[in-house]
Amino acid sequence: MTSQALDRPADMTVPQLLILLFGRLAFNTGFRIIYPLLPVLAAGLGVSLGVASLLVTVQVAATMLSPLGGALSDARGERLTMTVGLVGFCAGALVCALTVSFPLFLVGYVLIGVGTALYMPAVQAYASARSDYGQRGRVLGTLELSWALAALVGVAGLTQLIALRGSWAPAFWALLALGLLMLALTLTLPDAGGARRQRAEGAPAPRGVWRRPGILAALGLIFCQMLAAELIFVVYASWLQGDFGASTDQLGLIFGLLGFVELAGSIGATLFTDRIGKRRAVVLGFLAVAVLQALLPLSGGSWALFLVLFLLFDLCFEFSIVSAFPLVSGLTEDGRGTVLALVVAMSGLGRVVGSLLGPQVFAAVGFAGNGLLAGAAALVGALVCLRFVREGDH
Repeated sequence: MTSQALDRPADMTVPQLLILLFGRLAFNTGFRIIYPLLPVLAAGLGVSLGVASLLVTVQVAATMLSPLGGALSDARGERLTMTVGLVGFCAGALVCALTVSFPLFLVGYVLIGVGTALYMPAVQAYASARSDYGQRGRVLGTLELSWALAALVGVAGLTQLIALRGSWAPAFWALLALGLLMLALTLTLPDAGGARRQRAEGAPAPRGVWRRPGILAALGLIFCQMLAAELIFVVYASWLQGDFGASTDQLGLIFGLLGFVELAGSIGATLFTDRIGKRRAVVLGFLAVAVLQALLPLSGGSWALFLVLFLLFDLCFEFSIVSAFPLVSGLTEDGRGTVLALVVAMSGLGRVVGSLLGPQVFAAVGFAGNGLLAGAAALVGALVCLRFVREGDH
């Protein structure tokens, strides 16, 4: 048996994968709960809705700190980084549960955001280091189920708890309890991965890994796709109200349907990405996204056509973005945590640019402009992936 085989971490067990899944569920629920909570928080904390929306800005800004989580994972190990992230999450949830002051609540939410920025890339790096590349689509795809489950289970359950108790505090006490449980379980995980092997071999942590052409192209792909998606998501409700006369209940129904579609897309990626081939799944999926985004404006006035195109777009997008993580994870073994963290940061940057640009395009030329610009951006991202990103094996 070679020394390389001896150094390779043991494959992840199902209980270990479930620990990571529920850890991500806690963070994603903490991330997504703030949207339905904004009116309640604004009234309870004595601030305007505009001021309360700073909490959303904090969420997006926190994703820009993800490279810190990746660097810490590569330098000190994935389990340590996950632990630090969970400590930050628990501290933030405790502050948010106890306070009735907006500045203190903002501090608590900053702690949750920083904890998320540390935890998320470390989880992906840990799972990647402990799974064979040929099966990684299933492993990382399973973890990505936490995003849809956060909306369907986490947010839905906590909003009912808030309505029952008339306060946001019970929701954050529940998040604190889940965070503490995940912290205890995370400490039971084997501490094995790329960083530990590098320290054992005396090798320094890699620098400048993001400058490699294939990795730069992958980061460009993520930026283009998140920009394209946000160009649609940030204005579709306004378009539906204006052109379709949509009610609040109808918009809520569409949001609920998106949760099920996201779950279906994640499950599809989990089951089929490894079989199709990760690069092929990403390219074909995002090409379909580009076409559907460009066609969306043609559905004006027709609910049936809109729902078909919109839900198919979200299904293909979720399938493709979930497939992109195992593809990127195989581009390098050294500095994998840093690369995956940069993907998260680039995702946030794409969302920020799209959220700023989308309303301006909509006001200037209408939803047709958003659809065409989104389709063009998604097409560019898919072509960049096709031309410059190669299937990895790490």
